[in-house]
Amino acid sequence: MLTTSASLLPTRPRPAEDSSAPGVHDQLVFRTALTVPHADRSLFEAVRSETITWIKTKQNRYPDAPSTSGVHHLDATTVLTSQSRYDEKGAEWALRIQLREDRPEATWRTTVTAVLALPGTEPTAAAAVAVALECFPNGNPEGLRPGRPAIVEKLVAKLRPVDGCGRLTVHALQVTRARAQVNDLIEVLCDPDRHHPVVVAARTTDPDPLWSRRMRQVMPQCAGSAGLYLLADEAAVDAFRREIGEHHRVAPGAVRTFLTGTDPAWPPDAARHRFVSPARMRDPADRAWNAIARAAQRHATQAPIPQLLRDLRFPDDEAATQRRRDALTAVPQPRVPDDTLNEIRHLREENALLLGLLRTADEEIEEKRTSTRLAERTTASLEDQLARARQESLHNLQDAVEALEEAQRAQTEANQLRSRLYQQGRHEDATTPVDEPHPLPTSFEELWDRRETFTRVLLTADRETCIDLDDNDRARVWAGKAWVALRALDSYAEQAQSGFKGAFYDFCTAPLPGAQGWPAKQVAMAEGSATMDQFGGQRVFPVPETVDPSGQAVMEAHLKLDSKGATSPRVHFLDDTKGTTQKIIVGYIGPHLRNTKTN
Repeated sequence: MLTTSASLLPTRPRPAEDSSAPGVHDQLVFRTALTVPHADRSLFEAVRSETITWIKTKQNRYPDAPSTSGVHHLDATTVLTSQSRYDEKGAEWALRIQLREDRPEATWRTTVTAVLALPGTEPTAAAAVAVALECFPNGNPEGLRPGRPAIVEKLVAKLRPVDGCGRLTVHALQVTRARAQVNDLIEVLCDPDRHHPVVVAARTTDPDPLWSRRMRQVMPQCAGSAGLYLLADEAAVDAFRREIGEHHRVAPGAVRTFLTGTDPAWPPDAARHRFVSPARMRDPADRAWNAIARAAQRHATQAPIPQLLRDLRFPDDEAATQRRRDALTAVPQPRVPDDTLNEIRHLREENALLLGLLRTADEEIEEKRTSTRLAERTTASLEDQLARARQESLHNLQDAVEALEEAQRAQTEANQLRSRLYQQGRHEDATTPVDEPHPLPTSFEELWDRRETFTRVLLTADRETCIDLDDNDRARVWAGKAWVALRALDSYAEQAQSGFKGAFYDFCTAPLPGAQGWPAKQVAMAEGSATMDQFGGQRVFPVPETVDPSGQAVMEAHLKLDSKGATSPRVHFLDDTKGTTQKIIVGYIGPHLRNTKTN
């Protein structure tokens, strides 16, 4: 049996809201769906109690938040809406609590939804609870850094949700060397019904307060977004490695995030499951550990929600509408007054009642307008996401076609060369296997660690900027392209030292036999004058003082690792093959720098 580990070191208070999420790009900035097995109608009381308590203590702004159904204006800019659905017998089977906060910088909307499964549903999906946070910026979204709502951690602790055959917890479940526990963890990783990532940390071989402190912070931030496990000691690490294999192992001190569809029997699958190395986890200056929670939350947000929640609808509050109708019919009919004072009092009472109903109607109309505006923005955001997904799909298809064409050209060339060798009687040369090339790196961290492979390339780029590219879903593709780009620059420098007279672009348009080429259309040897006038300072990077006494030089030339999306990484370099270093100096590997077309 796996036990919850809160003993990495004693816990300490955490802020009310996590701050590990990235800046706002889409309205839906966080979402998670929790499956609660064997739930009954007490679920709604638990969700309602935890949510209202969280709202009441949320920065001490709403101490009087009610738990009753209806639309409640907590202050001039905050609205709390609570709705329920009931079956034919009057029993509650769905609940939605929504807090909308209209702030100067943005409108924030947090929604907590709970629903019981209908009779006949699989018992493993007895109930589902979802928490979503939406952000609607009022202007430029830069600077907005929404975090996971703290209610998520409270609900995980209260409801004890599951994900497939695994549990979702606030603290990591400890895994010892016991074979049953190791096999249970591997079963969780390989479970086809798992919908959330699983974060597996391996304890360091010797006590490390920094590592423990970081794990205390990271694990609770992943709660509700990922399964959490801790390999308790070196024996557990070894047992896990023996069972899962070398490619999917977790080294002591490392933290690895296993995505859904884990397949330990297929070595190439290991590259999908990113890890933070022990060295980076234990480096006080390294911030890679912050990306663990961000990645888990991102994958949880992108995961499809359960069918239980997908089909759920909450109609307008018909009870409130009926109460207003009853109030109107209860207005006393005009009668002959006993005296003038009674008539005036009667008219005032009637007028006050009608004014109250009118104010309520005005508030509801305004709420409808606000909800409609937010719904329109949500629709626009979803359409934008769909367009980007289609564009990325086409882009991936184009990459695949180009790779296939390149492989076909290489195979054709190899077959022709073998044929010529046969014709010359060099049968042994034609059949001798060629040397295997260096495997492509699966991350920018791996690329950086292998940078000494390129003896004619001097890398002065900022390590953190380069490695931060690993946070992107396309990082593995970009890292492979960056490796080929550095090989091409290294190959060019070798040819330049051997007498090649042209520039790198010339080398790419007609690479020499045996040299590593690079597509000429993905090379830019200079920036536009307008870009350099406005953003030239961003293209100044470190160089040896033998190249420039200032220790810096402008690097306009760059290679394009991608051409779609906001990141579109670039490799900026300076050709010093004819200079003092006789090398290519790479001063930047990172996201596309600003230019005149940047939004």
